[in-house]
Amino acid sequence: MSLRREVGYLAAEKPLSRGVKGSKVVREIHQDLWTIANRRDAVARKVAEEDFSLRAILSRMAEGVLIADRDLRILLTNRRLHEMFLLPRSPHDRTVMETFRNHELHEVIRHTLESGEPQFAELSIEVKDGEQFQQRHFQISSASVGMPDRGSSRGALVIFHDVTRIRSLEAVRKEFVANVSHELRTPLSIITGYLETLIEGGTDEESSQRFLKTMHKHAHRLNLLIEDLLVLSQLESRTPGLHFEQVDLVQCVDRVVEQLDSRIRTLQATVAVDADKWVPRIEADSVRLEQVVFNLLDNGLKHGGKPGIAIRIRLRASQDCAIIRIQDNGPGIPLSDQPHIFERFYRVHKDRSRDAGGTGLGLSIVKHIVQAHGGTVTLESTPGAGATFVVTLPVQQGE
Repeated sequence: MSLRREVGYLAAEKPLSRGVKGSKVVREIHQDLWTIANRRDAVARKVAEEDFSLRAILSRMAEGVLIADRDLRILLTNRRLHEMFLLPRSPHDRTVMETFRNHELHEVIRHTLESGEPQFAELSIEVKDGEQFQQRHFQISSASVGMPDRGSSRGALVIFHDVTRIRSLEAVRKEFVANVSHELRTPLSIITGYLETLIEGGTDEESSQRFLKTMHKHAHRLNLLIEDLLVLSQLESRTPGLHFEQVDLVQCVDRVVEQLDSRIRTLQATVAVDADKWVPRIEADSVRLEQVVFNLLDNGLKHGGKPGIAIRIRLRASQDCAIIRIQDNGPGIPLSDQPHIFERFYRVHKDRSRDAGGTGLGLSIVKHIVQAHGGTVTLESTPGAGATFVVTLPVQQGE
């Protein structure tokens, strides 16, 4: 009975007794049971360690991992996959189609299981985030693997690499190149056309002067564009080259208003500067800071939409920050355009902006300069009721 009890303990994975009474054969069998139990425990520890190592590796991978059986039922996933697809619950024991609702992904894995050959694809998959859907891009690698304890049955190991940001940057780059090409081609075409006319001759003095003035205007526009592109390139580099010093905001704004005085009078506009009694001097690059104020004030004058535009510049302090508010009473900015207003070459009124001589880079430069100072710039605008740009800058720069 004692030996039978020990066998029961072994089957139930319970500790065996230290010793049993009986004949030599019984004691030898008990010793063999001890040996089997020790080996079983060693194997169990090894399996547990390997399982822990596998899960630790999977949890720290930057890629999403999925293992599916031959019926495309999900057996294993890692945490990164859940984060990529914002899965509300575990997909285990559900099919690939039920979990991802994507026919292309289903076909990639199915083809791997049928052919046994690795498959590679780049898929665009909609990921549900709350009540909205986000378009994400993934590079998919699928390989056939043997399934333990399932005979000759095979499954699929699928690796997901999120390339959404890369594709987004590529789209921005392509759009930027297209915009630059367009902005350069337009004035160059005009200059080339007038030059060809002048070279061929047959124009009177008055026409020649008009042609030269037009060419000068577009050459100046080209120069502004190139200067703005160089500024953006420098600001986007790892070393934007800012020279920090103590800057008086009131004096900075007054200098900009003085620079634009001629245009302000020509447009019959009014610019009022309203500052708190105490506005702290801030640690900033005075040249770049003046460029921020200049671009925002110039933007209000260009796009005011009516003669006699009124612009108010408000300076105030808030804890460790200085705040510049530039408000106009123009037509405002449509709600659909507001999320894109700081993008390069983005124009709300494209034709009118070009006629006004803008490069479409002014607000983008503002954003980059402010961010390089550790600050923020935001837009507040109600269509038909003007626009307000709010620049918040730290008084002191960090280490």
